[in-house]
Amino acid sequence: MKFIAVAAVLATAVSSVFGQTITLGYPTNGAVLTPGKNFNAQIIQPGSMASCIQVGIALAMATCPNGVCPQPTAQLGNVLYAGPWTPTTHPQGGSYQNFTLQVPDFTPGPAVFTLTHLCLLGAAPYPLLEFRTASVTIA
Repeated sequence: MKFIAVAAVLATAVSSVFGQTITLGYPTNGAVLTPGKNFNAQIIQPGSMASCIQVGIALAMATCPNGVCPQPTAQLGNVLYAGPWTPTTHPQGGSYQNFTLQVPDFTPGPAVFTLTHLCLLGAAPYPLLEFRTASVTIA
């Protein structure tokens, strides 16, 4: 029984260390985006000791009616990109990829930009699905 408890604690610690395998470089919280205009989304993978086989990403944007944004596990909104993620290694460490996207024709106001990432993590891979969001303003 002690082995199971120790294994559970170890699994939780390992998943928390490797749980953040990807981040948003842009847009960031507070970014102002214009409907119909292009912007460059930047997806960053910090240097990591974990082996992560990339499956793909989705980049989406949703409006926030009455200031309430949807949770990414329930709704992504308008999907701006869905497909492979093939980052380039950065000389200072980590990897990144930029995507040129167009802001949907949203009514001005609060919105949320969501990055959804799926990879197979670890030596005996298990699926890792993660979300990163940025609260943006459509103006």
